[in-house]
Amino acid sequence: MGKQIISNRAHGLFFASVTTMFVFGATVSVRSQQTPALPAPAPVTTLQYVAQDGLSVERLIEGAGSRRADLLAARQRLAIAEGKLIQAGSRPNPVFDTEYGSPRFLGGESEFDFSAGVSQTFELGGKRAKRKAVAELELLQVRSEVLALERQVAVEIRRKYTRAISAVRQLDVVERLLAADAELVRVTEARLKEGDVAPLDLNLVKVESDRLRVQRIQARNELETALIEIRALIGVDVSEPLTLAPQADRPPRLDLGLNELTETALRGRADLQAARIGERLGLARINLARSLAVPNVAASVRYSRTKGLIDLPITAGGGVAKDLDNELKFGVSLDIPIFNRNRGEIASASGESIQAIRNREFLEATIRRDVAVAYSQYRSTAEKLVLYATQILPRAESNLETVRAAYRAGEFSIFEIVNEQRRLNENVSNYNQILEEYYTALAALEAALGAPLPPTAFSPNSVIPDISSVPNQFNRDEFLRTLNRPRTERFGFLKTIDPKPLKEEKK
Repeated sequence: MGKQIISNRAHGLFFASVTTMFVFGATVSVRSQQTPALPAPAPVTTLQYVAQDGLSVERLIEGAGSRRADLLAARQRLAIAEGKLIQAGSRPNPVFDTEYGSPRFLGGESEFDFSAGVSQTFELGGKRAKRKAVAELELLQVRSEVLALERQVAVEIRRKYTRAISAVRQLDVVERLLAADAELVRVTEARLKEGDVAPLDLNLVKVESDRLRVQRIQARNELETALIEIRALIGVDVSEPLTLAPQADRPPRLDLGLNELTETALRGRADLQAARIGERLGLARINLARSLAVPNVAASVRYSRTKGLIDLPITAGGGVAKDLDNELKFGVSLDIPIFNRNRGEIASASGESIQAIRNREFLEATIRRDVAVAYSQYRSTAEKLVLYATQILPRAESNLETVRAAYRAGEFSIFEIVNEQRRLNENVSNYNQILEEYYTALAALEAALGAPLPPTAFSPNSVIPDISSVPNQFNRDEFLRTLNRPRTERFGFLKTIDPKPLKEEKK
């Protein structure tokens, strides 16, 4: 039995040495383990990032709608389109013109020629009605495009919110693991002074603590980056404080199938509505271009007054007589469509109409693909989430307890405990990542649908089975509470090891 303990002990020390060489790039002597460790950074509380009174994702989206400059600018397109609609319904204005001429301006006689007239253009071919139809469709299209942009921003906010919450979860776990490792370092240092453990054991524990500190730096950076991106998305200053509302650890289960989701997307997506309006708009522009080939009629009326001087003959007594003439004219003008029949505009509008049809067909195919991909991702992530929650994490936790029990019996070294704790930490990190992927998949489904998923789309039960009904179910809250137990509860087994095999090993 003693030989087996020594063999296992040497096996643990060998891998500890390899780990130390890999981390530091050179073999670390035993004496180097006596150097004091760097002071541990102060723990970061996640309450400054997530709280019950924080901003929910719905409030973030609402704030973005009233603050983001690009959304406010996009909504001005509605005012532009409404102004064009008003202008499209206007009739041509009448034209008034007048003329006055006299030779006396050049030193001649006091004769003059005065005229004034009014002309009115009458549009033929239904130009005004067809112009209004085009403007109305353009307004509808702009509304759909603005709505699609708002939905796109909302989905991006949901994704960044999910990323931030995932980083908070990871930071929370790492902080608690660091607290547990700090306790383990203190216990190992105390046992090293008593001669119960080897110096490399302490070095191994410290390496694990440093590795967790690196994870904490990474998690905090990801969290702060996500918060900066959220602030930018909602249109606030990057230095403004921001606290988020928590996200459910047991996410809801989607109760809609692929066919229902596809039909919903094809029926309600704003960008598809804009594409369909674009088809109607193409036909309306063709009709307008054809109507512009019809010439307009301009009617006019003109009054003229002319004053002239006539030299009378001697037989008539001689002298100068005035001659006043008044005249009223009516006229009609009509363009003759010989050279320009607007064929270029008609051809251009026809091309735009065919282009709109092809864009709509491509967008429908893209929507079907997006919904199918997002739904497949959702189902895959849901299966992984259930597998981690019901199989992987419970077994990883059980393995750690088994190794601890074997360590208490003197079978394993502390290397195996640290290694199993690392595996459990990795599995918990993977679980958090998959939980993020799950909510991201729901956001991708919302993006594919072009609308928020209604509450009726979800089952009242979570996608994760009830913890109380599954034996050995992994409980994240219980796992975190375990990390915060008193030292005598978490590391009491370190006191029960029999030091005799260790002393025999030293001999």
